[in-house]
Amino acid sequence: METFKKFSNPIVSSSVLQPLILGEPELRGQVIDCQKKLTRYLKDQVKTDGSVRDVCKSRVLESSLMLHLLTIQEIYPNCQYQLTHYLTTQLDKEHNNKFHKALIIGALRKSMPEDAQVGEDYMTGFQHFTASRKRVLFSAILAELGVMPYDNQYQIEHFFYQGYQSWVAGEICALKVLYAFGLNYRKWINLDDVEFLLATQNNNSIWEKHVLANIIILLALQKFPEHHHVVLKGINNLLSCQNSDGGFPFIASFEIFCTATAGVALTDSGADIETLLQMAEYIVRQQQSDGGWSYAEGTSQSDVDDTSFCVEFLQAVEVDKYKEYISKGEAYLLAIQNEDGGFPTFVRGNSSEITMTAAALNALAPRCTEYTNVFELGLRYITDQQKFDGSFERSWSLSEAQAIFRSVLAMRTCKVVRSAQLLESIYTAEAKALDYLRKSQNSDGGWGHKLGDTSDVISTSYTLIALSSLGDAETLRRGTHYLMLQQDEEGKFVSIPDQVAPRPIPYDVPILTSIFALLALKYTAAVIRE
Repeated sequence: METFKKFSNPIVSSSVLQPLILGEPELRGQVIDCQKKLTRYLKDQVKTDGSVRDVCKSRVLESSLMLHLLTIQEIYPNCQYQLTHYLTTQLDKEHNNKFHKALIIGALRKSMPEDAQVGEDYMTGFQHFTASRKRVLFSAILAELGVMPYDNQYQIEHFFYQGYQSWVAGEICALKVLYAFGLNYRKWINLDDVEFLLATQNNNSIWEKHVLANIIILLALQKFPEHHHVVLKGINNLLSCQNSDGGFPFIASFEIFCTATAGVALTDSGADIETLLQMAEYIVRQQQSDGGWSYAEGTSQSDVDDTSFCVEFLQAVEVDKYKEYISKGEAYLLAIQNEDGGFPTFVRGNSSEITMTAAALNALAPRCTEYTNVFELGLRYITDQQKFDGSFERSWSLSEAQAIFRSVLAMRTCKVVRSAQLLESIYTAEAKALDYLRKSQNSDGGWGHKLGDTSDVISTSYTLIALSSLGDAETLRRGTHYLMLQQDEEGKFVSIPDQVAPRPIPYDVPILTSIFALLALKYTAAVIRE
């Protein structure tokens, strides 16, 4: 997400890059004041090592499975008590969420026969390339919790785990074991499967910082009494991330993603160069041998999303100083592009995704003239995948606006496009995206996850970033007012979560709301003409 003015180009004839006059002389000053206050808050969150960290909030899914695991093992009664209290509290809060209710009552050993249908009901309408795999996962979780029996429609071929990102491979292998025991098909399991699962637990930390994957793996390994010591060690590792409310989060940490996105937001927002360089030095220390980055320290699986933000941040701070790291990151991104022009999240050959494609193009944007073919293929993929209403597949977010803002920013690189037909497609896609954002704006000026949803800060922030390039002054003005009114005395912003994993289950790392709010304020301030 390079800053607005860097892409100014007279050959661009769409609405992109046109300065806005919002009709209120004092609005720019209000935006800048709000931006300064938030900048101070985020700068204060930078640790001495240059990282930005926050605790992922507890979730019902991991907490239910953890209670189930501890109950089976008959250990840590105090932890079981804390989990039981957390889940009982959540049952009152989430009585309308049938899936969460089924998880909780399963973990508490209070399931009723009518709860067996919730898994399929939960997946109804989930149209995504991962949907079939998620059905296998959620069915196994509900079966393990005693809510429903193991589904015998699945065969061994459903559990081929090579070629996936690390934790998904671990989960699928573990699910293979769970289904094999649940259906009494133990011949499915071979020595390589068990060795693969054991290898994830051969250190003193949470493997890949992925709490959910580790719990599922331990549930599989506890089927083998000879590996009881490994299970106990894994449980002890997991106990380190139990939250103060007694529950367990989806992931143990998210500091690389938080630092990179905060760095992009803080650049050109008034943060001092010393702080930015401190953050940049932290980021370069986390680069993987393949040139990419992951979301947390101590993880081995790199991905397009984290790599894109890391590359953007290093480019924005001091491109010459970090040239070597940037080049490796760019090479990583170029190597992962699929033949359809899109980018997957983790592994080349996996399904391309809109948000990952846009993220990669935004990171590569400063060198777009060198990679004309890469950009034409990527932009064509984005425009071809746009829905009739102007939105896109939401990928790792519940908010329609996240895919829209990333795609709109990627479309600013259209100056390198040689095809008149593709240029027309880009301008049409911009117009459709703007039309969707106009229609989905609420009466209070904000936006929700999708059309008709109550306004929230994170969706509004995403939308304002997009509108800063789409040239609608009135819609941007109303949205900016809504956003500024949500800032608290400390300077931060609070929102419902939009990030999801496993899709479509949301998880919450609260600081991300303030990070993307600052990005929105930065983009808005950049296009308001005094």
